[in-house]
Amino acid sequence: MNNFSFLAERSEYRDFSKDCIDAEAAFNSSFDSCVKLVRTAVDAAVKWVYAADEKISGDGDNLKVLISNPAFGQIVGKNLVGKLNYCRKVGNAAIHNEREFSAAEAETCLRNLFDFVQWIDRRYGKKFTARTFDGTCDGDDILRTELCGMKLATPIFAASGTFGFGEEFENFVDLKRLGGVMVKCITLKPRRGNSGVRITETPSGMLNSIGLENPGVEKFLSEILPRIKHKMNIVVNVSGSSVEDYGELARLLDVDGVSAIELNISCPNVKDGGIIFGTDARQAALVTAAAKSATKKPVIVKLSPNVTDITAIARAVESAGADALSLINTLMGMEINIYTRRPTLGNLTGGLSGGAIKPVAVRMVWQVAQAVNVPIIGMGGIRSAADSAEFFLAGASAVAVGTANFAEPSITMKIADDLKTYLRGCKLNNIRELVGKVAT
Repeated sequence: MNNFSFLAERSEYRDFSKDCIDAEAAFNSSFDSCVKLVRTAVDAAVKWVYAADEKISGDGDNLKVLISNPAFGQIVGKNLVGKLNYCRKVGNAAIHNEREFSAAEAETCLRNLFDFVQWIDRRYGKKFTARTFDGTCDGDDILRTELCGMKLATPIFAASGTFGFGEEFENFVDLKRLGGVMVKCITLKPRRGNSGVRITETPSGMLNSIGLENPGVEKFLSEILPRIKHKMNIVVNVSGSSVEDYGELARLLDVDGVSAIELNISCPNVKDGGIIFGTDARQAALVTAAAKSATKKPVIVKLSPNVTDITAIARAVESAGADALSLINTLMGMEINIYTRRPTLGNLTGGLSGGAIKPVAVRMVWQVAQAVNVPIIGMGGIRSAADSAEFFLAGASAVAVGTANFAEPSITMKIADDLKTYLRGCKLNNIRELVGKVAT
């Protein structure tokens, strides 16, 4: 039988290696599962060739269309195209449960897949250099950058609240290829979050009212951080009910394995009449100063868009010592069920995120970039490399992908790949050359 294990050691083949290895393992337990996994692996490997080979161009994700593309056929040859079509047809039948498959059919699928993988390695393998310190290939040099002393393999982060603690996505994403993961918000004590409906889909986005459910900082430090600290740059998003809470959280998180701390200031200050930290320049500055005085880690302040003048808040937290800003957080929104005449969300209102808020986010990043000198991480509705490029042009030094992770768990990798292609098309040498270059 074939041996796909060598793929596990090759980071450049991450998009299809797991499917190949799983397909081979499934041969011993279920021929149907083996055939289904081969179909998935072929799909991913064909798309990988499209992305890797400049001689092939075409649109669409339909495997039949991709395989039958004349440019693809000229490169791989008629014999291999025939083998891939066999895998496609048999795999489709398995996926739709049309019939059961024999050992001979499953083995043929595996052998055809292996021939394709060997062809890929012969044609492209020598072009890839050894893995670097951050787990990326030299092909990502155009995306490599720094932020607040953090070395970023790519300027693409996963936004807090949409990516868990990172480990939940490691079967879909090369975590070391991300700039970092802004992990689920952490508070001093565990929180159960809000009751009732917490999430509802909206046109081009979603409303959420999770209520900061999390295990608390003690459990994060003792159980979760040890598991994840070597896998990626970890930015810990924190929230508190008082200025002192933020200072204490920053102090506790000043430990090995934490790359930076992100302050979620879209929360009420219970000691000062319930005023939202992020809507008052003085309160935002006090929180920032408290965190900065308690840690040597970079402090990133996440700005709320629910204000009259976001530049006033940005300047206040910069003056208080913020090392970077991330913006924007969600916009406040509401949905009402017209039949029950009650709000859909248990907490009545929630945070609007997704594609609908992107124009607002780009505008605010551009405004803030004119007002401060610290780097900005742009976020809000990013679903593609084109979306991210808008944020870079507006003045962001990095971006974070949020709601799109729910629809497509590997979207950050696609954005990184497509952004690299875009930069090369613009004849740029590094992502930094794009930052703030909007013509106004």
